Amino acid sequence: MVFKRTLSLLCATLFTLFTNAQQKMKTYDKEWKQIDSLIQKNGLTESALAEVNKIYTSAKKEGNDAQVIKALLYQTGLQQMKEEDAIKKNIAHLEAETVTAKEPVKSILQSLTASYYWTWVQQHRYQLYNRTQTVNFKKDDIATWSTDDFNKKISDLFLASIANEKLLQETKLEPFDPIIMKGNTRSLRPTLFDLLAHRALDYFKNDERNVTKPAYAFEIDDDAAFADAKTFAIHRFATSDSLSLQFKAVQLFQRLLLFHINDTKPDAFLDADLERITFMNQYAVMENKAALYEQALQHISQQYVLIPAATRAWYLLAVLHSDRAKQYRPLQSDSNRYEYLRAKEICEKVIAQSENSEGKANCENLLLDIQRQELSFQTEKVNVPDQPFRAYVTWRNCSQLSFRIVKMDDKIRDALGGDYWDDAYWKKLLQLPAIKNFNQTMPDTKDYQQHSTEVKIDALPAGEYALIVGTGNNLEASNNNKMAVQSFYVSNIAYVTRDTDLFVLNRETGQPLSQAQVQVWYNSWDYNKRRYTDTKGQKGTTDENGYVKIIPAANNITIVILAYIAC
Repeated sequence: MVFKRTLSLLCATLFTLFTNAQQKMKTYDKEWKQIDSLIQKNGLTESALAEVNKIYTSAKKEGNDAQVIKALLYQTGLQQMKEEDAIKKNIAHLEAETVTAKEPVKSILQSLTASYYWTWVQQHRYQLYNRTQTVNFKKDDIATWSTDDFNKKISDLFLASIANEKLLQETKLEPFDPIIMKGNTRSLRPTLFDLLAHRALDYFKNDERNVTKPAYAFEIDDDAAFADAKTFAIHRFATSDSLSLQFKAVQLFQRLLLFHINDTKPDAFLDADLERITFMNQYAVMENKAALYEQALQHISQQYVLIPAATRAWYLLAVLHSDRAKQYRPLQSDSNRYEYLRAKEICEKVIAQSENSEGKANCENLLLDIQRQELSFQTEKVNVPDQPFRAYVTWRNCSQLSFRIVKMDDKIRDALGGDYWDDAYWKKLLQLPAIKNFNQTMPDTKDYQQHSTEVKIDALPAGEYALIVGTGNNLEASNNNKMAVQSFYVSNIAYVTRDTDLFVLNRETGQPLSQAQVQVWYNSWDYNKRRYTDTKGQKGTTDENGYVKIIPAANNITIVILAYIAC
């Protein structure tokens, strides 16, 4: 259930928050198991809520903060399952709890309450954007608040949740393993301050406030935003925009970096610093932002080399080169042509490290993307009989292509079906008798870029065909082979339509074809078959100018001329 998944996520984040003595408190495992069963298996939310309330009362009496928080989370979650707009009640409930709560529980509740306010904003965003700021008005109901009211309230709550900085920084997580949903980022969030600060950052980093920003809005236009962590952490950023979320994010990054700047193990420090640099790259407005961003990443990669916590910087540098490679325009210049090689070199350095890391995993995925084969092609829809024609092929990371031409008609097309993503389609397609088979060696450009060229297709007699192109020396329906197919016609007849006028012409000379027998088909969606189908329409014969008038289709149904019989 959505409620259960959300609750688990909140519990994983918030149950890291109490004193060493908390480990000795009652865990209520049996009771929670019963409650989960009532919710998930039986849908008995009222009965579940009654049991939660019992745990809440008992835990409150014994000072079992972890269980109190857990009960509060269940109470608010069950309330939202019962009522469509229960967030206001949940906010009031949490605010009442916060008044009497002691640290560090108070900080947790403030952070949680801020999240509920933020949820309200997200659910009522469109209404809020059409609401103006009110003056001298008592706002007891949040339904009357403006976006500025919400931003101020949420900001104040998140900042209050990390105000007791020293206490929170001294609150370690290890003693609370029995009530923590374990992950792989403990070293990145070693204290309660880290957890709550990053929860606040998730809000401050968003650009929601920019929708109604004032003329004096804070902008990240100071090069110090990309300075090394020590310089950035003590730099003074000034603004008159007291409500700026981005300004608060900048200040919070400074607090996190100052807290971890002397850590023996730099994991949490580097995680915060890289998050800071990527944030600045997203929102900074200075003209030389790209150069400053790359310089900041290079500083980390050079200072910390390839330790696991720093591999994310290497990965982001590889992404920079990969993004530049995508700007390569082969018909304009060689600029950025070999950027994939630089990205690949970085990825291979990181992947060669024995220790696992986020950067290593990301580099593995990026390298797969750089080396991925791509293939597409186009031919003229109709080609002239007994004359060679061309296929325009676009490929990437393919040194050899295989070509096959097969006969095609409506009966074969229906037998194949339209499930191009299904291996069965390609297996049936490759079983069709081949009219022609040939291979084409492609230039080995060694740049991992996409390239295009024209490939000669030998002459064919009049008819309908399909051209199949695949990577490698043989056409096989497998995950390792990329394949593409296109149907085309070979005919010396062409036609031109204008409204209800149809002209039939010789494709080579452009001369009109008189006494040509024309069959009109109407193409429309068949709701029973759930696909487009063709229905026979009128027949006609062209005059000495190759002209025939066609009957317009009702309801704008597309007219498709599928066959001509020349006299």
